[in-house]
Amino acid sequence: MTVLLYGKGKTGKELSQFMEKNNIPYIIRDDTDFCEKDLENVKTIVVSPGIPFYHHIYKIAKKRDIEIIGDIEYAYRLFRGCIIAITGTDGKSTTTSFVAEFLKNKKPFVGGNYGTPFIKAVEERKKLAILELSSFQIYSTKTFKPNIGVLLNIETDHLDWHKRKAHYLLSKYRMFKRMDKKGVAILNFDQELTRKVKIPARKLFFSVNRLPEGYEGIYCTGNSLFYKTEKTVNRIDISDFKLKGIHNIQNLMASVLVAIVSGVTLEEIERKIPELKSLPYRVQFIREINGIEFYNDSKSTTIQSVRKAVESFHKRNVILIIGGMYKGGDFSVLDSYKNIKQIYIIGKDRRNIRSMIKKQPVLMRQTLEKAVKDAYKNAEKGDVILFSPGCSSFDMFKNYMERGEKFNQIVESLE
Repeated sequence: MTVLLYGKGKTGKELSQFMEKNNIPYIIRDDTDFCEKDLENVKTIVVSPGIPFYHHIYKIAKKRDIEIIGDIEYAYRLFRGCIIAITGTDGKSTTTSFVAEFLKNKKPFVGGNYGTPFIKAVEERKKLAILELSSFQIYSTKTFKPNIGVLLNIETDHLDWHKRKAHYLLSKYRMFKRMDKKGVAILNFDQELTRKVKIPARKLFFSVNRLPEGYEGIYCTGNSLFYKTEKTVNRIDISDFKLKGIHNIQNLMASVLVAIVSGVTLEEIERKIPELKSLPYRVQFIREINGIEFYNDSKSTTIQSVRKAVESFHKRNVILIIGGMYKGGDFSVLDSYKNIKQIYIIGKDRRNIRSMIKKQPVLMRQTLEKAVKDAYKNAEKGDVILFSPGCSSFDMFKNYMERGEKFNQIVESLE
């Protein structure tokens, strides 16, 4: 029987190459060339990550009683190693990179939403896979369950894709509900949505505050992490951790728990912490000019990520540049930040975003270049100019990377 690959992007191409090498009958289609006649002799449809649950291919598959799954599920059925899966609204890529660094000696496959489709791990016969998973990818699984699952946080991101909050939460919880007692779930204690999730796996928590009695995991106090079990508490020094912000401390704590569960010693973890680096376009320092610092957080597509970026500089005056294609969320929360000196709003939905912000000084600009140059013109020594859009990039750019590169080019051109 034939497999239909739906989607011709990076994932579709990797899957088609795998099918070719393994002599698996397949056809590949997308919205431009699919017709129902293609489904003759098709046993399984494998959709690419960006295909939403309300897409007509799901309805057609249900009508014809054809199994429809995502690429993660398909690869999972063929993979024979250990799986670490990392999900959440924000921080997935950074946490995945931290885990990969801690477990480098195990020569893991690193991919999923992080860049390389999971099917590559099958092809390379890897024994360990570290996967960053979006809600898109988890939604299209049926049996997928990791050995170690990490749920960083849940915000109402991607409501443009999921339509309803219930679908979004279901996507995030789905793989955890399937985990058994042999698995380990690493959860954010500081969020009720993640703290109270009911799953059969062993639960470890991370928190920016001391964990209460009865909870195992890790918490942060000053320049130290404390790994707490039923019987012991062990300190890990993080005074040489270079990344700014509480959100990066949370990402670090989650990745340290993964490392501990995976058998890495506390001494080795402590040794590697100074080597951890921020990923491009994630509150990334770009340049200092005349005492004014520029930070690029182009990866930010949610109001929650904007808040975390602003909070990274709680002792500094911040000139904030936001905007793009609005995805949902309440930008009025920015009114409460006393360290925001000025906000510039760009992009297609700038007027909508502007209407939500009542108590901060706001200026709208048509282009990113104009916003950056005006921000620099009005900045003073010691100020931070932070580009953290909190919106999708597709109104003005191909993706967040192109958007981030444009910001860097503008900053480098300043004198």
